[in-house]
Amino acid sequence: MIKKIFFVFALALILQLISGCVDCNCGPIKTIYFTKKGLSLKNMDASLPQPMVTNAGIISSANYGIQIQLLTEQIALRKQRINWGLMQTAHACSCSEDNFIAKEDILSIEIFSNNDFDASHPKNTDLSLYFKAKRYTEMVSIADYIKSLKDFNGSSVSAFYEGIFLQVKPTSSKKHKFKVRITLSDGRILETETTEVELS
Repeated sequence: MIKKIFFVFALALILQLISGCVDCNCGPIKTIYFTKKGLSLKNMDASLPQPMVTNAGIISSANYGIQIQLLTEQIALRKQRINWGLMQTAHACSCSEDNFIAKEDILSIEIFSNNDFDASHPKNTDLSLYFKAKRYTEMVSIADYIKSLKDFNGSSVSAFYEGIFLQVKPTSSKKHKFKVRITLSDGRILETETTEVELS
């Protein structure tokens, strides 16, 4: 009887080991090094079901945002070795994600308008304090958001993709083209402009 119990347990262990070695077609985890090459900016409207990119020429200043897309270029690729072990299971075939590592960090972001914004911010004056970055469900200052990027290497690939949103209504002029200037840790400056928008 004891031999039969041991046989059943041994059979169960063998089946677990076999099922743990199921091939999920996961490739090796890659470490991808990239550099930031440029910027692409799009106007956003937070009044839509969720903040979305828009081509509208008039947006309420309470809902206006800018999506910043960092244009990147891969500079190196390294594959990690695959380590095999008897108890390493496929865990329902969930593959690990690749690691993205930026060559340079974002040091600062400045935002300028081609028109006077208010009495204390004539055209070409930094307006970055008037914007906040969206991070999941909260809004944080741009300076705090940049600090948080250093904790997550991969997040700098899609940094600011959720948008930065205006917190103050303009009082001098309603029509604006915003220029975003990003300073990188290697000394380079990336900048580009949005299309013109009227902030109601």
